[in-house]
Amino acid sequence: MLGQLSTTDYDEVAPIGRLPWLTPRRLIFFVIGWLIVFSLGSVLISNPFQSETSAAATPIFWHVLYLHGMQIGMVGLLALLACSVLGLRSLHTRMWIVGGVLFATVVTAIGGIWDRQIPGAEVPMWVQIFGFFALDEILIVLLAGMLGEWRSGAAKARTLPYLAAFFATLSMLVAALMGHLAGWILEFGNVPTVIGSYAGMVGVKLDDFSANLIGSHSHEMVVGVMALIVSVAAAQFGYATLSGPARRVAQVGLAMVGVGALAMTVMYLAMGFTAWAPPTLFMSADGTNGIAGDDILTGVFVMAGGLLVLLPVVFGSARARAVAGHPVRIASAWSWLLSFVTVAVAGYAIELNTSYFGAGDPAAPGAANDAVYTWLHQDIGLFLLPALVLVMLAVERLVAPRHRDAIGWATILGTTVTFLGGMVFVFVNPALHGPGYDISTVGLLIVGLALLATLWYGALRHATAVVPAVGARLGPAGGQGR
Repeated sequence: MLGQLSTTDYDEVAPIGRLPWLTPRRLIFFVIGWLIVFSLGSVLISNPFQSETSAAATPIFWHVLYLHGMQIGMVGLLALLACSVLGLRSLHTRMWIVGGVLFATVVTAIGGIWDRQIPGAEVPMWVQIFGFFALDEILIVLLAGMLGEWRSGAAKARTLPYLAAFFATLSMLVAALMGHLAGWILEFGNVPTVIGSYAGMVGVKLDDFSANLIGSHSHEMVVGVMALIVSVAAAQFGYATLSGPARRVAQVGLAMVGVGALAMTVMYLAMGFTAWAPPTLFMSADGTNGIAGDDILTGVFVMAGGLLVLLPVVFGSARARAVAGHPVRIASAWSWLLSFVTVAVAGYAIELNTSYFGAGDPAAPGAANDAVYTWLHQDIGLFLLPALVLVMLAVERLVAPRHRDAIGWATILGTTVTFLGGMVFVFVNPALHGPGYDISTVGLLIVGLALLATLWYGALRHATAVVPAVGARLGPAGGQGR
């Protein structure tokens, strides 16, 4: 029988009895701190903010694997918050996720520091692979925990945020598995030979097969993470208290996110395992300009759908109205809005003007602008801004109310300045050390101060009492069985 935790135990009780210090609260702030340190390290390999020199350039393998060290920490933070916000009561679920997050975050990041080439860096590669397997374990256990709540008949498991979260987690797991297969091909080539035979059967070369898998893996993973973030945010910010038009808008948004997660899973599987590519929409007469079909699907259903979710729950729920000002929640919605504008709105505008921006063509008039946008939409739009939505969830749950407002307003200011600098960088002056770079740097420094304040008030200044192990809290029977 699986033991269960009560809702009051989610953040403060260590689910692993032999590690009473490893509470979700402490691990959440450890991961946030780890991500801060690793982000600072990324400046040494990617400054001024360019891990890729252009949209068409072959990605630098070391940069990609280093960034995986941050991205998996972000997924770990998301899994910890999902357990608490969605109310997963299974002790085994929480135990395996806590252990998996600690292992995946540390091991993947350490491997990524030295995993500089493929093949040829076997020791750091296998260190990082074990971290990737821990990520798989986290996602599988999270799915099992959500299924357990469904089977128990819990009312919360029948809600739209819960269902959207399940589909998003499933999509992330599929993306992770595609990444494993792509990594295998890069390291070992056509071994076993059935891989090459399959590629030939579907009409692609082996190198193209691995490239298709990598593209599908990366696109699906980042958007799957965003879908899970907005589902968890809806649950925490009071979707259940919505009524009237606000509830209907949020329902439409959550339905879009859930359908979008399922649809993109099917689409990216087809793109990864066949020669098929979605059609380009709004194509110009000469065929140069147009928006890729997968960008339409993810941008409209998940990103725009997420905006339809967050605006009602942040400004229209009874719980939100009870929180005077609630700047932390405003910061969450604002970060999501800026992510949508950065990735979808600006991205669509660039795709519709490919003849100018070039999509990686160094001879294009706007090639320098496009190179900066390659950084902006990835590192800021798809990684930093969604991660800040997550951090705001942690701030609301775990930071004392008297400190939340300053963190929320600092985050709003920092993200605004970063976004404005990014727009100047891309559309006005793409000089690598020009005004766009300077303004963006100021914004990022403000965001960094907000993150440091989160650590200070959430972890270092938190008045911690000695928290007994879960076995002591629940007794020898291990709690209520099911």
